[in-house]
Amino acid sequence: MSFFKEIKIKIYSRLVSKFSKIDRWGISYATLSGNGIEIGAMDLPLRVKKGVRVKYLDRISKADSAKIFPDIQNSLVDVDIIGNGETLEVVQSESQDFVIGNHFIEHTENPVATIKNMLRVVRPGGKIFMAIPDKRFTFDEKREITPVSHFIKDYEEGPKWSEHGHYFDFVKHTDHGIGKSDVEIEEVIKNLKEKNWSIHYHVWDHQAMIDMFCMIKNHFGFAFEIEVAVAPRKGGNESVFVLRKDLKGN
Repeated sequence: MSFFKEIKIKIYSRLVSKFSKIDRWGISYATLSGNGIEIGAMDLPLRVKKGVRVKYLDRISKADSAKIFPDIQNSLVDVDIIGNGETLEVVQSESQDFVIGNHFIEHTENPVATIKNMLRVVRPGGKIFMAIPDKRFTFDEKREITPVSHFIKDYEEGPKWSEHGHYFDFVKHTDHGIGKSDVEIEEVIKNLKEKNWSIHYHVWDHQAMIDMFCMIKNHFGFAFEIEVAVAPRKGGNESVFVLRKDLKGN
C-alpha cells in the first residue's frame, strides 16, 4: 500500500469515527429546539443549531473523566450537572425540551427505566435524541443481540441479576478477552470495575432497537412516538433515533 493511500485511509477512518456521520447534525437541526441536556457528551457533543441551548450532564466531573481518558482530556466538554444519567434524579420533571444521549443507552444497566426517566424530564412534545451503535459495525460484533425479554426482566426485577453476565460477555467477546481463560477474564472484570470503566451492557442492531422501542410502547404503555429512525450508512456504525413524547405526557 502506498504512503498516500495509507494516510487517506487513516483520515477517512478518523472522520467516520469522529463525526458519525453527517446524519447527526442534519437530524439535530431538524428536530431539536429550545433548552435541553446532553448525557455523557465527553469529547463529542452533538452539534445543534444556533439558539438551541444545551447543558452537559455526566456521572463524573471533567477532571475525573480526564484521568480515565487522558488521550481526549483536552477535548472534553465542561460538565454542568453531575448526576446519574439513568435516573436523572437531579433533573426536574418536564423541565427540558429535549434530552440527548449519544452512545449512552448501551452503557445503561436498565434501558427501559432510563428511557422512562428521559421521558419524565422532557415536556409534552419534547424529544429524546439518541445515536446508538449497531453491533454489526463495532467491537461488539461477536456478541449476541440482547433479547427483548431481558429488558423486561431488568425493568421488572432490577438489573443486578444480569450484571456479572454482561461483564463476562463484554470481556470474552471483545479485545479485552482475546486468548484469555475464564479465570483471566474474571481478573479483567475486576480491573474494569476498579477503574470505573463503563462497559456496553446491552447490544443491538438497527431492527433490534426498533423492536425494543415498540416493546416499551406496547408492553409498558410509555407515551411516545418514534419520530426518526435512520439506519447506519455505508462506513458508519450507528443508528440515529428521535423519540417524541406525546403531547398529553407520559
